[in-house]
Amino acid sequence: MSGRDELQAAQAKWEPIPPERRRAWCQTLLSYPPIWYGVFPMIDTRRRVLEGGHTNAEAWIDLAKRAEAVGFTPQTWLIFRQSLDPAHLKDRFPSHPENMPKRRGNGGVETVVVDPEDFSEWPWLFEAGYRAGEATLHALAR
Repeated sequence: MSGRDELQAAQAKWEPIPPERRRAWCQTLLSYPPIWYGVFPMIDTRRRVLEGGHTNAEAWIDLAKRAEAVGFTPQTWLIFRQSLDPAHLKDRFPSHPENMPKRRGNGGVETVVVDPEDFSEWPWLFEAGYRAGEATLHALAR
């Protein structure tokens, strides 16, 4: 496969997410990666994103596609993930992702798994005017 064919195949992985949103997803997922690939791969991914590119990591693309399918954008996914951070939420809600099985990445590092489908009402609540924290409380209380 030629370099051009490899590039086209890599770009096709992101479809139907438009090219202008791919980097935004990578910027968001740098803060909340769906799986830890290790220090050097993460540094390389960060470098590529800061230089204007994006990653073609399957787990990242999969999460972005699934999140968009239920109404999240890169920006709302970041807001949502930040709204899950307060420690008291983990203790208050058994459905909090911190209380679920973790995904093991390179070096055995565990990553919290947040499935967009489990929070599909969140983008709509947020767009309807609920504050991020309110939408998160509603989604966790289900």
